[in-house]
This record gives sequence, structure tokens and C-alpha cells, in this order.
Amino acid sequence: MTDQSHEIAQDADLRNLVRIVSACTLGLWAFAAGLLIGTFLFL
Repeated sequence: MTDQSHEIAQDADLRNLVRIVSACTLGLWAFAAGLLIGTFLFL
């Protein structure tokens, strides 16, 4: 029973990690797109 609850906790940690990583990746993509659009607009 303790093993099962430990697995569930690990699963939740993994999901949080995935969420954080995907948010960071989206942020980086948005930043890159903003830079591209900015260079095209201001050149």
C-alpha cells in the first residue's frame, strides 16, 4: 500500500515537471516569434 501511494506521488511530480517544461518551451517559442516579428517590423 505504501508503494502504491509513493508511485502516485512520483506520477504527480512527473506531471508537474512536464507541465513546467512545456510552459517554458512555449515561453521560449513565443519569445523567438516575438523577436522574429520585431526584426521584420523594425527593419
